[in-house]
Amino acid sequence: MRRCLVLIALAAGALGGCLGGNKDRTTTRSSGPSLAGVVGEDVIYLDVAFLARTFGDPFLNHELWSEADEEVIHIENEPAVSLERKTALEKNGFRVGQVGGLLPSKLQDLLTSERSCQTRRIQLHAGHETVLTCGPPCPHCQYRLVHDDRSTIREFEKVQCQLTVVPTLAGEDRIRLRFTPHIKHGEMETVFVPLRDADGVFRWDRQEQQAEEAYPWLSWTLTVVPNEYVVLGALIDNGDTLGEQFFLTREKEQPIVQRLLVLRATHVPTPLQENLGRCPPIALRANLLTARGRSE
Repeated sequence: MRRCLVLIALAAGALGGCLGGNKDRTTTRSSGPSLAGVVGEDVIYLDVAFLARTFGDPFLNHELWSEADEEVIHIENEPAVSLERKTALEKNGFRVGQVGGLLPSKLQDLLTSERSCQTRRIQLHAGHETVLTCGPPCPHCQYRLVHDDRSTIREFEKVQCQLTVVPTLAGEDRIRLRFTPHIKHGEMETVFVPLRDADGVFRWDRQEQQAEEAYPWLSWTLTVVPNEYVVLGALIDNGDTLGEQFFLTREKEQPIVQRLLVLRATHVPTPLQENLGRCPPIALRANLLTARGRSE
């Protein structure tokens, strides 16, 4: 019970703080979902923060990475670190690392800054996919894509950069995260897709979708424990890589904004409320109080 309470407190703490801008009240302003949202023994919380700074910020480009471990990238189901995948990500402008233990003081300050930080909490079952939208839509996008040592120029209109994230339980309080970059682009189109209802009957549903470019050959996995954060940003080059499209925002007559994604994953087994009895365990009551702080 004590360990479960610690995990919930960790998940609600540092990332939740940037909502309120008040370091003395960080946990009370957390954006956690209600307990009834997702229940089960495999429930995972993803606390996600996007930090925004002026382009060329020395902390995002240099200081942070001196305290991060960048030798953490794996290919799914491969036990060894993949230097090949790390190189492919770097050639395409992505920089990935993990920060464990005490956060660097500058990073902690940014995470508790309402001006620099936007955050959300995602609650889902292990093995399920969630989508992180990276920055605002872009009317026109052109980038250099490097694959198998061949460089090509890709160009699209009405672009939205996204990362799909799939968390799975890896045992001993560890969570494995799989990331895959996607680009959605073009006009919205009406399509009909099959869906299964609660009775198991398939039906056709009308949806609006954009064309999509997925890059599974750039997907990577890494494994975290409750006291570790994932940091993901752009490796600044000439402004024309895929990673820079994800983490740099250029708007007419506005300074270029550079962003950093900070993510924390926590396993929080969540029984059905009807099974809690009249007095839920203290860890779950703490979770309820945290969740009521702010709704999405």
